[in-house]
Amino acid sequence: MVNSAESAASVAALRVPQKVVLSESTYDVLRAAILDGTLPPGTRIVEESLARQLGVSRAPLREAIWLLKRDGLLVEESARTTRVVQLTEDDVHELHMIRTVLETLAYQQASPRLQPSDVAELEDLISQMHEASAAGDTRRIAALDYRFHRALCAPCGLPRIMKAWDEQHVLFRLWLNMVGPTLGVQDIAESHRILLDVVRGGDAEAISEQVINHVYLVGGVMADQRSRWAAAQPRLYFPQGAVGA
Repeated sequence: MVNSAESAASVAALRVPQKVVLSESTYDVLRAAILDGTLPPGTRIVEESLARQLGVSRAPLREAIWLLKRDGLLVEESARTTRVVQLTEDDVHELHMIRTVLETLAYQQASPRLQPSDVAELEDLISQMHEASAAGDTRRIAALDYRFHRALCAPCGLPRIMKAWDEQHVLFRLWLNMVGPTLGVQDIAESHRILLDVVRGGDAEAISEQVINHVYLVGGVMADQRSRWAAAQPRLYFPQGAVGA
């Protein structure tokens, strides 16, 4: 049996390889650049020039590229060509469906679990959205939007739903970069205010309808297609406590 001193010595001897740390840092930088549009959709990834620009070797860059492919942010066109993903109309349609299903279920289950501290955090995020909108700071708006939706989902008590939401939201963020310029300066904050009020109200049917409205009908990009998709979106009405009780 290993004694406590031996166990402590073993733990103390553990080190995270620098290559892993550098790979994660490189991944974080590239992921942010894709999500904020610095690396636009369709951009070809040329390892040699990108490694030189980032000041890293090819090994951590390749690890970062592998992680971004796993996320769906980079795609292989061939053995020699990798590009930033370009979302097709079919991709956008599917992402809307996925987001609506996940958030409807999460919000319906989160509603009776919301604490005063949760509501205070969400109210503060809405206030910050108003400020960012007034300043025209689209990058901050996108970051606040992500924080708001994750905070509203989090009390749902459904860890697998949250995992799926986290995995998909990187592609949701790409969509938000597309739709962002079509929003009025106050629209995004006000739409989040309405969503929060409906979730706090606790009516499952109203939550389902408001999520559809929020996901599909805010913003003007592909407005005709999105209106049709919204009409066809399955409605999810789960009685409180029916899931994740």
